[in-house]
Amino acid sequence: MSPSDDDITDEDIANSPFHGKATARIAQESGDPLANVDVETEKLKELARKILDLPDGETLTTEMVQEGLSSLTRLYTVRFQEGERWDPFVNGRGMPVTSVMIMSTAMLQAVNIELFELGMWQAWSGG
Repeated sequence: MSPSDDDITDEDIANSPFHGKATARIAQESGDPLANVDVETEKLKELARKILDLPDGETLTTEMVQEGLSSLTRLYTVRFQEGERWDPFVNGRGMPVTSVMIMSTAMLQAVNIELFELGMWQAWSGG
C-alpha cells in the first residue's frame, strides 16, 4: 500500500537528506533513493569549476569523466525512482549506437553485472 502525501510530514522532509516530497515518498515505500540529489548536484558544480579552470587545449582527466558519469548516473536514477521516464540523451536517437554499446558494456563490467542479470532485472522490475 502506498502512503499518501499526508503521511509524509514537513518534519520528515526537513530531516531527509534527499530531495523533495517525491523522494521522501520513495524512501517510505521502497527504501532510500539511490542518491542524495543535493550532494550529487554539488559534485557536478565542482566538476564544472574544474573543467572551466582547465587550460586551453588540456583534456579532461579520467577522474573527471568518472566523476561526471557517476553523479549523472545517480541523478538519472533518482529521477527514474520518482517515476520520471525520459530519454537520457538530449536529442533522442542522436547518440551513436556504438557509443551506447561501449558505455553500457563498461558500466555493466564495472559493477560485475552480466547481461543475463540485467535482462532478469528488467523482466522482474519492469525497468
